[in-house]
Amino acid sequence: PPSKMMDKMHRYISVLSGSILTLNFLLFWAIPIAGMGALWKAGLKPLMLPFYTMLDNNWYMRKFAEEYIYVRKEFADYFAISVLLLINCFFTIGGVFRYQLMHNELPAWVIAAYYCSWVGVGGRIMGAAYTLAHREGHMYSGMYKKWLHNIVGNVFENGLGCFFGNIPYNFTTSHVFIHHRLDGGLGDSFYEWDLDRTSIVDFMVYQQRIFLHMIGYSSMKFFRANGQLEWAKLLQRGVFTYIAVGAAVFGITRSWAFVFWIYVQPLFCMTYFLALINIGFHGFIEYDENGKNIPYVNSTTIIEGDDDYFGEDDHMAHHYSSNVYHRDLPKHQKSLLGQYKKYNASVFRGLSIAELSIFIVFGLYDKLAEHYVDYTGKLTKDEIKDMLRVRATRIELSNEEYNKYLSNPTPEARKALRPNNVSTLTGQPYLQTTPQPRRSPRNKKRD
Repeated sequence: PPSKMMDKMHRYISVLSGSILTLNFLLFWAIPIAGMGALWKAGLKPLMLPFYTMLDNNWYMRKFAEEYIYVRKEFADYFAISVLLLINCFFTIGGVFRYQLMHNELPAWVIAAYYCSWVGVGGRIMGAAYTLAHREGHMYSGMYKKWLHNIVGNVFENGLGCFFGNIPYNFTTSHVFIHHRLDGGLGDSFYEWDLDRTSIVDFMVYQQRIFLHMIGYSSMKFFRANGQLEWAKLLQRGVFTYIAVGAAVFGITRSWAFVFWIYVQPLFCMTYFLALINIGFHGFIEYDENGKNIPYVNSTTIIEGDDDYFGEDDHMAHHYSSNVYHRDLPKHQKSLLGQYKKYNASVFRGLSIAELSIFIVFGLYDKLAEHYVDYTGKLTKDEIKDMLRVRATRIELSNEEYNKYLSNPTPEARKALRPNNVSTLTGQPYLQTTPQPRRSPRNKKRD
């Protein structure tokens, strides 16, 4: 039938798109990201971390930031890394522009050096650019003092973010009003539970979905279909801004190659990278006996991780307790130990979100089990592996049905979506530590 043929064609195109993005990442970004991370772990961490800590805790810098920069004193935590990021970009972005204007070309070694600096030692520059844009997007009223906000606005989200693969206003609009309102569920532009998170082929499909999010297409479509025209127009303004900045870059350099390698490539890189880490953030799903999605499973928490940026590793808290400040997360996590134990929560120890995501995509359950935190103290390693396998491969809805919804993502279409029977989704005995009473055949039939 034509519908099945269209479904197959859509999947082929998605796999092809994701494969191109993956190849692009492996060719141009994998070595800078892995290499700068390896440098950090191989020996630079003990040398540079004390320096970063000194800057973060510098009394004069914090006092200046509290008095003149931020609307809340605790936001001074972001000041040192913001200054480092701005200094880095002044020299690196300015440097590649200068080289291009002086020599009318960008040799491969300059591009490679720029990519390494773009990532930063231990991923600090790349991570800071994403985290600060993320934080700005969540503060709709503004992070900065009024005088400064009137001048720079959300400078990392809507200004510098263009050179880090971010469409202006993407965090302010789609991240806050789609991803957080739906918590990764049906309708989210980052939805992934119609795909097997342990399948490399399905990961190719997922990348195309994230690319459509990154360029604003799927989010604007969602906003318009749901009558949220204010956010659609704001994001559309961001898309036009991104294009205008790209045109300005070309106008200055007169080089399409410069635009591609310096301006467009970061968008491709962040598409792949965000697709990957979101597998780690939301790769597991589990349901309670009433068929409700369990928050302690569908969002992950990493404790004692190497690459945490202001609490970003606790994605569970970020979604369901977003009012908890990052310095208060240890106390918050301690208060949830009972829930962690009851639901065998998705909590892992001593790895990065990138490593967690890679372990899921490649089905490395031994590695996952080694880092999993069993708060019950009763599960064997094989039981943990089995539990994680079930949760990571569970499909809530067929990809074909979800794609039909995406063609017109109205509230009515979302309500009409029919997830798989809860009895096939419930991964007992992992829901609770105490057995539940059996239902009578009559009640079971009624369900």
